[in-house]
Amino acid sequence: MKSKLEIYALSVCFASMICLVIASSIGIYSIFEVTAPKFTMLSYDYAKYQSNDTYWDDVNNNDSKASDEAIRPNRDTLTKDRLDKFFVAIKAEQREGYQTLLKTLIFILVTGSALFIHWKIAKQSRE
Repeated sequence: MKSKLEIYALSVCFASMICLVIASSIGIYSIFEVTAPKFTMLSYDYAKYQSNDTYWDDVNNNDSKASDEAIRPNRDTLTKDRLDKFFVAIKAEQREGYQTLLKTLIFILVTGSALFIHWKIAKQSRE
């Protein structure tokens, strides 16, 4: 018959394992955010930077001061602006991935510690 202490310790171990599985999945995704930010960006954000036309349409739709008479910059200026903003969006996606990865690693460390401690408690209560 299992003691209350063993049941408690094994319950914490079970909950810790569930948390570790979820945290590991989030951590793996955040690694993709860091290494392949173009892949993990929202489709809408990615699509608006793929051509000058879609970028210009997005700029005009989001600019509250824009009017129908807005003058479109020449192709080179618009391309440079679009690529600069795309680079910033990619860097932001990577930064978010790094932040999520750090949070996940801290969570895994704390949860792993709880798992280890309670696993020891469960083993000792069996003896």
